[in-house]
Amino acid sequence: CQDVQILNAAIALEHEGIAAYQIAAGSGLLQPAVVQVGVTFAGHHQGHRDALVAAVRTLGGTPVEAKSTDEYIRDLNVASLRNQTDVLRLAVRLERGAANAYLSLIPSMSADYHQVAARLAGDEAFHAAILANALGVPIPTTPLMFGA
Repeated sequence: CQDVQILNAAIALEHEGIAAYQIAAGSGLLQPAVVQVGVTFAGHHQGHRDALVAAVRTLGGTPVEAKSTDEYIRDLNVASLRNQTDVLRLAVRLERGAANAYLSLIPSMSADYHQVAARLAGDEAFHAAILANALGVPIPTTPLMFGA
C-alpha cells in the first residue's frame, strides 16, 4: 500500500530526528538550556514516530526500524560539529527538511492521513523556528516559507 510506504518514510525521518537530538544531547557541545530544548523536541519526535507506527500497523504494514546510532553519526556527519552553533545549524536544517517533507507527502497520501501530516509539518516548522531564533536568524520577510 502506498500509504504504508509514505508513512514508513516519515517514520525514518522521525527516527533520524530522535537520534540527532540524542547524539547532540550527549555531545558536550550544548549549554544545559539548549540540551533541555533538544530533549523536549526529541520527545515530540518520539510522539510523532509512535503515531506513525500506529498508522502503519493499522494498515497492516510493518514499521521501518531505526538505524544504529553509529549509522546516524555517520549520516549526519557528527564529526564535523565543533560547537553549539554547528549543532543548532544541523538541527534547523533537519527540522526544515522534515517540515517540507511532510508537506510534500500530503498529495501522495490518502485523505485519511492529510491532517496528521499537516500537524507533523506544523510541529517541525515550530521546531525550526525556535532553533533559528536561538541562532539569531532574522525572521524571513517573505511568506510561504515551507513546502516550496
